[in-house]
Amino acid sequence: MLQLKIFKMITFFNILVVINLCFNLSASSTNEIKHQIKVIHKGISLTEHTECILVELQDEEGKPQEFYMDVESVVCGDKQCRVDLVRIYWDKFGRYDRLELPEGIELEKAGGEFFSAIDYDKLNTILKDKNSPLQDVYKSEIVGTIASEGIDAMTGATILVERSAYVQGAVWTCYSLWHWAHSEAKKIIRNITGDAYSISELQYLLQQNNHQHFAIEQLTRRKDFSKRTNELMLRAIEVNTELLKPSLPYWENAPKLIYLNAMQQLIPHANKTNRLLCFNAILQTSQNPSPDFFNELNLPVHKLTYQEIDLFLRILIEKNGITQEGISQLFALLYSNDFLIARRVFWFLKEQKLSKLQEHQINKFHQKWKDKL
Repeated sequence: MLQLKIFKMITFFNILVVINLCFNLSASSTNEIKHQIKVIHKGISLTEHTECILVELQDEEGKPQEFYMDVESVVCGDKQCRVDLVRIYWDKFGRYDRLELPEGIELEKAGGEFFSAIDYDKLNTILKDKNSPLQDVYKSEIVGTIASEGIDAMTGATILVERSAYVQGAVWTCYSLWHWAHSEAKKIIRNITGDAYSISELQYLLQQNNHQHFAIEQLTRRKDFSKRTNELMLRAIEVNTELLKPSLPYWENAPKLIYLNAMQQLIPHANKTNRLLCFNAILQTSQNPSPDFFNELNLPVHKLTYQEIDLFLRILIEKNGITQEGISQLFALLYSNDFLIARRVFWFLKEQKLSKLQEHQINKFHQKWKDKL
């Protein structure tokens, strides 16, 4: 009887072990997803992609939590560098998070010297800087010489990057890792995360200060031009005017009516910078607004700078937006305190079909300022 009880206990224990093992295997397979990707690494090739394995780590709900990729620590330009396999982590929005080394591995500087704690801190700071000067340097501009700093160096003749942009004696390492951390993997990560979010979740992020750029990017990619998203987009831009620029691709890809309605709402209340952005967008758009669009724009022409006026007049010409109503509004600018604006408008109006009264005003302006025209 005792033996039977022991046998049952052992059997039950074994079943629990199997269940636990199966659960762990299942959790592992669902929480770690491997993506085969191709990226351009400036230190390897400017034209040919390198195949990599990007690993997605998911949370309990199956949403992306973070990503990592195992890469070579250095793309060696002088064939004398020590190369180790290291792991780069990004957060779910494609921002570099950290660098991890295998146990027993240390990064090396010139002369076989290992990185110090200060060097690792500096490297981490460098990798977090998405605008590092390293982004503009080509591999051919970095040359390792034993005479200068040893196996991983930059020659004195070709120092094109300030010293704060790299760890002394480890230029190749900093250069290689930075271009891994800021490769196309970032965009791929953002898109994977974007695909994992519903439209309503992206709309929620659009209302949060920290992730609005991501939300705009992904809603544009998902082509969600719903009324709710339009309203949230306009509201977000109203609160934070810096969001107008990243939102332009969204409006450009929207149906024509949505695009024109957004421009009519954004332009009148925009600052100079954003108004110029909108004007340039209209100049380049394939949406082709009708003349009525310009009549209904409610543009505060008396507040515009010369640059804005010049661009707006170019738009009217190229987009066939010239109307009698628009011409009448522009006549007021002949009396602008800024003579450059008045002169620019004069030459524009002189080429238009005018009423007799308007022709009289043009002639009067010409007589007064003919020596400056």
